[in-house]
Amino acid sequence: MSDIKEKIRDFFQSVRIVSVSTCSDNKPSCRIMEVQKVNDDLTLLLATHKSSPKVEYIQKDNNVCIVARNIDTLMDVRLFGTCEVSVDMETKKSIWRDVLAPYFRNGGVDDPDLAVLIFTPTRIEYRDSKTGSLSPKVEML
Repeated sequence: MSDIKEKIRDFFQSVRIVSVSTCSDNKPSCRIMEVQKVNDDLTLLLATHKSSPKVEYIQKDNNVCIVARNIDTLMDVRLFGTCEVSVDMETKKSIWRDVLAPYFRNGGVDDPDLAVLIFTPTRIEYRDSKTGSLSPKVEML
């Protein structure tokens, strides 16, 4: 794994709350979400409701931007990529944690409204202010 991929993966292991931006009718829509899982290839998995507007937005335009900042390390990351919506039980089980139960009416991994956003980054912009870098570094994946 490249150094930057490892650095970004570690970042998302410590910073779970992110801003997820989608687009609908050429208008941005942004919401706060929690990353449930980070894969070695930097694919991020997030729990959502299949009935939420963001699922419809992603199905129409799957380009997504995810932004996060670690206030302790003064590092911020912006990921650009594409997102797909999965309702596959194996995928849902891979991200399920009991703390998600209150957000789903059936309270479990088999809730019919549970879906997983699978975000695949194609471009990374990151800035590590502690090292003196005010301009973001860019990495294409």
